[in-house]
Amino acid sequence: MSEPESRPLYDQQGTAEAEPKSRSFTDVLRQINARMVLGVLAAVALIVFIAQNTDETRVNFLGWDWDLPLFLLLLITIVLSVVCTEIVGWYMGRRSRRRTR
Repeated sequence: MSEPESRPLYDQQGTAEAEPKSRSFTDVLRQINARMVLGVLAAVALIVFIAQNTDETRVNFLGWDWDLPLFLLLLITIVLSVVCTEIVGWYMGRRSRRRTR
């Protein structure tokens, strides 16, 4: 009996792929970069922020009244300010592009 042939793996285009190799723990650690570390630190800071600001706050806006946790009110304010800043930046960029034409 003959030994089975060792054939390379093929992807959808029909080109040969290398055998997938397992990555060691040190290879994974080498791929950790500053963005990942900052992302984890930001997530931890957000969890601490939420845990420390759970007091209810009364919000009055245009005749409506709500009771919201303080962290939720602050997060809504931050998100709305980022959205408004992006809209103004988009509008100003669009306006300056019209002037250059």
